[in-house]
Amino acid sequence: MKKVSSGKISVIIPVHNAEKYIDKAVQSVMEQNYTNWELLLIENGSEDASLDICKKNAEKDSRIQVLKEKNKGAGSARNTGLCSAEGEYMVFIDADDYLPDKSVFQRYMNIAKQIRADIIVSNYVRLWNGKILPAAGHDSFSVYSPDSEEFRFRGFFSVGTLSYVWGKLYRKSFLDQNRITFSEYPYAEDKLFNMQCYVCGAKYAFIEQIGNVYRKNEDSVSYKYNPESSRCWLGIAQTFKNWMEEEGKDVEQYEGLIQYTVFFASFFDAKMEYQKRRKSIWMIWKILRIYGNDSIGKDCFAKLACDRKCIPQLNQKIWRIVIKGFSRGMKWKCYLALSFGIKQLIEHRVDEKLSDTGLRE
Repeated sequence: MKKVSSGKISVIIPVHNAEKYIDKAVQSVMEQNYTNWELLLIENGSEDASLDICKKNAEKDSRIQVLKEKNKGAGSARNTGLCSAEGEYMVFIDADDYLPDKSVFQRYMNIAKQIRADIIVSNYVRLWNGKILPAAGHDSFSVYSPDSEEFRFRGFFSVGTLSYVWGKLYRKSFLDQNRITFSEYPYAEDKLFNMQCYVCGAKYAFIEQIGNVYRKNEDSVSYKYNPESSRCWLGIAQTFKNWMEEEGKDVEQYEGLIQYTVFFASFFDAKMEYQKRRKSIWMIWKILRIYGNDSIGKDCFAKLACDRKCIPQLNQKIWRIVIKGFSRGMKWKCYLALSFGIKQLIEHRVDEKLSDTGLRE
């Protein structure tokens, strides 16, 4: 077992074909004025010069280690980092992102010394087309009770800040005690990871300052079209449900997390298919059928369609209307009508206006 170093931060960066970005990410760690850290670069089967760049950075600073593994995805790479980490605290950074200033770690530690929080959450900004743009702040959900449906819905979905592993400081002992690791799904594995943290009773602390610069990378998993996306999302929903049952958690109390995962995933996949397949409305129809015919999808939409518990607790009327109306359409298999409705939302960019990042400009 690794000896834990008190006050030390273990930084984990999965690296896969990131030669354009990784130097910036590493440099932002090396410039931190809080110096008790280690950086674990998990080189994940890159086909470009990423490994050489990682090695050159490791030669500059003894606190940097390069670990190699086959291309199994970001989740597996982060697990490799967790197994090797010696720090009391964990910070995850994506290879194409970076820390905004030299005091990020110090701010985290100032809070960690005052409050025994399991997860410290900062705000973030996005870098798109060379411009730094704001994203929705966590104060849009952190003002609510962590036990509330509003906190869960906004934190993990409509705002989404709690879904991402970047921009946070995790207490390693909390992860170890609850045996929380990353799944090997090709993407959104961090949402599953963070929902498990939440259900295990993570104590959150929030800071207003920016803790991460999220860079738009068209080659990243988040932006690439994946025809197997629905299998991934439905698998995550089912895995989360199975995990709660196995861990003896109250599935009924947290079932909204499962249902909203399926709801948002079905729209996300429909949009991706529509945009990547020459704006074919029949591709939206195809995706909706996949979600509507899947066992967990069918169960989620049936419950949301007649929900008298979770949805009424949401403060924003538009979300109550959209979720219930869409779910009823899915329950009654009105896929074609829903497809035309989704087309209109996409064309008028309504989904972007409602998201945490705003219009993609």
